[in-house]
Order: sequence, then C-alpha cells, then structure tokens
Amino acid sequence: MKFKSTNEIETIQLRDAQIKEMKLVGVGEVEAEASGEEKTDGTAEIVSEVKADVAEAAGQAKKDEAASPKGLRARWLELYVEGAVVKDNNSQNEYYADKYADQMEIRFKNPVIEAVLLEGHKYYDANDNLVEEVPDQKLAEDEYEKIFGKFKENYIFYGGKPEADKKCYQMIVDVDEDSYIVSFYYDKVIAGWNHFLNKANMG
Repeated sequence: MKFKSTNEIETIQLRDAQIKEMKLVGVGEVEAEASGEEKTDGTAEIVSEVKADVAEAAGQAKKDEAASPKGLRARWLELYVEGAVVKDNNSQNEYYADKYADQMEIRFKNPVIEAVLLEGHKYYDANDNLVEEVPDQKLAEDEYEKIFGKFKENYIFYGGKPEADKKCYQMIVDVDEDSYIVSFYYDKVIAGWNHFLNKANMG
C-alpha cells in the first residue's frame, strides 16, 4: 500500500462505505510462548531459569487477561472497504481537504469482539401508538464469522470510537432490513490504500 495510517482511525470516515470483505484471522489464537528445552551440554541451570521466566510471564499474562476486555479474541480483524473518506487531519493527507480513497484495507490487531448485536426495533400503529418492541439480540460468538460474511457488498451506517480515550471501535452495518452493531477493542489499527480520489463533501 502506498499510504499507511497507524492508530488514526478517528481521521477516517467509514459512514456509507461499502464493505468488500470483513473477516477474523487467527480466531482464539494467542501469541506463542517460549519454551525451554532440556539440554545435554551442561546448560540445565540456564534452561531452568528460562522455564522460570516463562512461567512468570505466563502468570502475568493470565493476570493481564483477567483485567482485559471480555469477548472473542483473534490475531486480526481485517476490513476491506470502498468509499472511505480520509479526513484532512490524517497524517497521510496532504491535500488539506477530506478526500475519498480507493479500496482501503483496515487491520485491527489483537481485536476482542465484545459483542455483535442484531439491532431491535419498534412498531407503531397509524395513531403513533407503540404496538410491538423487539429488543437488541446478542449473537453467539460462533455466529460472528457467518454474520461478517453477510456484510459483503453492504454499507456501513456508522463507524466510530464510542470512547475517545480508549482503543475501541463500533460499527453499525445495514443488511437488507436488519442492522447489526459490532463493538470491539484492539491494540493497534493500520489503514492502507494506494490512491486518493476526488474531494469528499462532508457537509
């Protein structure tokens, strides 16, 4: 990719962008831990120290995991879109104006999918009286990849950071008459694209 923007997702407008693909890579995987192997050259003491260090690191990792967000983990959440807008305050934008990009690749490192919801709805009669209310439905983790597959060729209604001081992101994607809300945390986000296109009217 000619242009690469790191941890600047708030400077990229995804509203009305079309999803070409959205997928999780390495679902449930964790970083491999080093392991000390038995040696036969007199380095048993060093190996023992390495094992102790690994055990300590593993214990710290468990503590960190307990304090971290809960949800489905993966190595990457990859999103490929068309129609994204690179705002004028993005480090890669030298045009001093909001500009469309060609197909954009957005990769969220170490995502934790907190929830995927099928948005609820309300029905009213002709007199504006509430007839039926259907609450949001939380989907099971084993449904996430199937739902992400349904996003292909559909549009993002909303994309943004609900908490500005945290590495979290939320998307609302419309699929036919349904809307899905995807909320997740991440460690790092990298967006890449090759060309700027025409100026975007963000008014």
